Amino acid sequence: MRKNIPFLAILLLSFSVLTAFNQPSKDVGYEISKNPTFKNLKVFPKNVSEEHLKAAMESFNEALGVKCSFCHAPGADNKLDFASDANPHKETARAMMKMTMGINKKYFKTKNPAEFAVNCATCHNGNEKPVELERGE
Repeated sequence: MRKNIPFLAILLLSFSVLTAFNQPSKDVGYEISKNPTFKNLKVFPKNVSEEHLKAAMESFNEALGVKCSFCHAPGADNKLDFASDANPHKETARAMMKMTMGINKKYFKTKNPAEFAVNCATCHNGNEKPVELERGE
């Protein structure tokens, strides 16, 4: 049974205060810098900590069963260009983040940011595309 992963991106938007996590990420394949300057953030806050951003990206990987290259395009040097918007999946991910944030805010009004009723895994459950449920007659 898959673990239910909290939608860390929403947590990031609400709270961006945690200790920096300065270790290389084995799961996502890139090093985390000590003083990051993230570019082209449109949903995450501009001052998001590298720990939060890394955790959110890893939660997306797990919830959709994908690797970073699913949303991030390669750059001229064939390394992932995390700031690029060339991959259309990136804009879809942004829209999905906004959608789940809206659902949680409107319908679940939780005070505790770690308690999210809806997150990526709610619909994706480890699949790139959500599996359609059979509807009863």
